[in-house]
Amino acid sequence: MEELTPNQLLEARNWIRDCCPWGDLYEEEVDQLTDDEVTAGIARHYEGGISEFKNIVPEEQ
Repeated sequence: MEELTPNQLLEARNWIRDCCPWGDLYEEEVDQLTDDEVTAGIARHYEGGISEFKNIVPEEQ
C-alpha cells in the first residue's frame, strides 16, 4: 500500500472528520486511528484512492 507523508496524513484525518465516511466513527475518534488505518480508509473511501488524494494534497506544507 502506498504511504502518505505526515502532512498528507494530517489532511487525511481532516477529510475523515469532515466527511466521516465511516458511519460508526465519531469525530473525536479520528485521532485514535493508526496511520495505516487512515491510509486504508483513504484508499477505500476517497474517490480515486491514494493516488488521487496524493495529487491533491501536497507532501509538505
